[in-house]
Amino acid sequence: MVTGKSQFIWSEMLRECCERFGDAPRNFGDAEKRYLRVAFSLITRIVSRSDGLCRPLSAQRKVFRDGVIVWGHLIQANGGLFVPGQQNLPGEMVYSLQSHGLDPQELGNVATELATLKGTQPTSHALREIADYLTDEMIRVFGLAVPPSISRDGCLISTVQFARHHLPNQMLSDSVLPLVVAPQSPHYAFVLPAVYWPEQLLHCWGCERPRIR
Repeated sequence: MVTGKSQFIWSEMLRECCERFGDAPRNFGDAEKRYLRVAFSLITRIVSRSDGLCRPLSAQRKVFRDGVIVWGHLIQANGGLFVPGQQNLPGEMVYSLQSHGLDPQELGNVATELATLKGTQPTSHALREIADYLTDEMIRVFGLAVPPSISRDGCLISTVQFARHHLPNQMLSDSVLPLVVAPQSPHYAFVLPAVYWPEQLLHCWGCERPRIR
């Protein structure tokens, strides 16, 4: 697990992520473009091309080219992501664009509070919107603001399509991941592929650095 690290270590790991991925706007070679590409999943194709997941997938080249790298914390995800498999599946992540150094452990506190809203009916309109979206599991959000009653750190929530080949072990083994997020609304987000992760983060996942093929 990645938990229990100091804010300095978190900021250093994020700095290395930024250095490895490069400054925006980024230029990628053909091999990198193939590695970065997140394919439309079979489920998305079967259900409907109008599924909200199609929107970030259609914009992914621009997100990877111009996106901001920040820490994200998982709120919830499709259960299939926690076991080996082939299917790319969605989940919900919370993050902040206001501070690249926001401690993921603080994000974890926010994620926990958000997760407790699932299945509830708060009287607050803002909290009710989040509760309904998390309960439904088919609503897609891209930069939904976290209410100040939960966090004043400018936290946002985005639905992320997790590409298994971008995860170091092709499944979710932890709830803290670096994200690449569109700097302007709508805030589409993707996991920063593991090939750009620092060694310390890969070690926490118990994995070697993958190769771009």
